[in-house]
Parts: sequence; C-alpha cells; structure tokens
Amino acid sequence: MIGAFATSAELDALFAMGKTPGELGFVMPIETAQHACCWMAWPHDDHADAWGRALPAAQRAFVRVATAISQFEPVKVVAHPEVAADARRALPPSIEVLDIPQDDVWFRDTGPIFVKNGDNQLVASKLVFNSWGGKFEHTDFDVTVGAALARRLSVPLYSSPLCGEGGGIHVDGEGTAITTETCLLNANRNAGMSRLDVEKELFHALGVRKVVWLPGDEDEWITDGHIDGMLTYCAPGKVIFENNPDTANPRHEVCQENLRALRLQTDAKGRAFDVGLIDEAHMVTADNDHTALSYVNAYIANGGVVIPGFDTPTDEAAREVFERGFAGRKIVQVDIRDICPGGGGIHCITQQQPA
Repeated sequence: MIGAFATSAELDALFAMGKTPGELGFVMPIETAQHACCWMAWPHDDHADAWGRALPAAQRAFVRVATAISQFEPVKVVAHPEVAADARRALPPSIEVLDIPQDDVWFRDTGPIFVKNGDNQLVASKLVFNSWGGKFEHTDFDVTVGAALARRLSVPLYSSPLCGEGGGIHVDGEGTAITTETCLLNANRNAGMSRLDVEKELFHALGVRKVVWLPGDEDEWITDGHIDGMLTYCAPGKVIFENNPDTANPRHEVCQENLRALRLQTDAKGRAFDVGLIDEAHMVTADNDHTALSYVNAYIANGGVVIPGFDTPTDEAAREVFERGFAGRKIVQVDIRDICPGGGGIHCITQQQPA
C-alpha cells in the first residue's frame, strides 16, 4: 500500500521499477461508483464502413449516446486532430473534445482503465491491445491512445503485459472480476499464459483478488465472447444476465451454459450471485453475423443508466428490468441501430473515469 504522499512522478517511477497498481493498493471501482466523467472516441473516416451503413448515421447515433450520458455526468470525447473540428460541430457545446490521435470508436477496449486507491489517487492501467486477437488491421493510434490520454491528464500510467480489452472484464470494486475463458484465455491474446497467470496479471493491473470464469462464446468471433455482452453489475453480488429465450437459436444454449457457470460460483467475499434475467433483442433481424443485440451493453452513469434500443418489442421489457435492477436511477434508452452492426454497443464506446 502507498499513501497520498506519492506524486504522479513517484508512481511512474515505482511502475518503472516493477511495482504494480495491485501491489500498491489500487483497485478498479465498480461502474455504479461515482464518476468524474465519461470518455468516448469520435468515429471518423478510417472506420466509415465499420457498421455496414453510412458513417454520418453512425456519428448521429454516437451523438445521441453522448448527449444522453451528458445529462448525468460530464462527457469528454477524444478525436483525431484531423477530425476534431468535425466532432466539435456535431456534439453539444457542453461536451468537451480533446484532439488526440485515435482511429477506433470502441474506447472501452482501446482506452485506459482507471483504477484508484483509498486516498482517491488515480492511475491509468493499460492492457495490450492487439485488435481483438489480431482479427483486424489496426494503427499505432489504437495502441497508443490510452497512454496519450493518461499523459494529457497527467495521470500515472501502468502498462500491463496482459493482452485484453476493457469489454472483456467486469468488476465489483471489492476484489471480484468476471470474465470469459474464450476471451482472456484465448491463444490469440495470451498464448502460453495459464489461468493462474492471467489471474495474477488482473491483480497487478486492476487489483482483482478473485476471478469468476465463465465459458464465454466461441461463436462470437469479433470479441471472442466479451463479458459486457453477457451481464452487467447492478451492485456487488448482484448482476443482470442476458438470455436468449428462443430455444431454436444457438445463442440460447450458449447463454444457459454461462448462466449455469455463474450460479455455481461465488465472488471475492463468498457471496452467491443474485441474478436478474433479461432477454436480448432476439427478435431483431441482424444486419450481419456480428451485430450486437445486447441490452446489458449499457453505460451506468451518475444517477442514470443509458441502455440500447433497437425499435423492437423487447425494448420496453428491457427498460423495466433495468428499472428494477437500478432502482433510484433514471433509465434512458437510445436507438443504436446505426452502431450495433459494427459489433458493439453503448458500453463498448464508453469508458468511465472514477471520481
């Protein structure tokens, strides 16, 4: 553990000497904890065809999500210097735009993960990004944007040797992480690393003391089964888990397999999980084989939750599940049909910075 007397420079020096955030008492807070702001990354021409639709439509959907979140907490958007002016024109004046080189909209995965200690010191913890197991071409900006943002904020940076993405991990802020075997144990990310090796690195990077492993989804080829498309924490020990109710759909058995695995495990404090169920948007005809139809891929804001909408009959039922799971928070539903064909949802394009 280390006290608040350590400056940012001293923390950077400790990391350079081999110390890690976990060893120094830093922990990734649960997403329901208070935020200083929400970070996003502007979609631009390098990914114009990522959603299978026109880029302007994806940008308009991005603006809708950012605007919805901004009613609850500050939103800050990272934009490549070549398109920063475009982002400023498109976004409400209340949303700050920072010109930092970036290429990808999925900031949950390319951006830093913020951790803090008991003295409220902040550290940016960066995992290795290799474009979801090397499936896609990616630029140096996708790899470096997290470090660039940490430098802009004058926040100490810890660079983990673990390959993975923020969307592959959910934490309760009390030492538990939930993830999937198909993602973090995949040879396309961490070849040669055992389950124990990965668990140790999650401790070092995020302060995780117990990992709850779910089987994941081998058929979800974009992210190899990110956990943020399966469940979300409402509170420590309490989650909303997404199901596919259509028994004829292959997704149904995948969901059931992961649900059974979750119910057999306990968290870092020995609690069995209180599981609320929600149906995914299974009635939507997907544009492609990686359209994200998950409701739990949502953003938990200060006093609210911004959840996906797909203009489908399950939208209202999903809203009701969130209202029960997040009592006292306002639930805002945003149409993301121009974003989800790219393989992600609202959680994927956001990253919280703890207060």
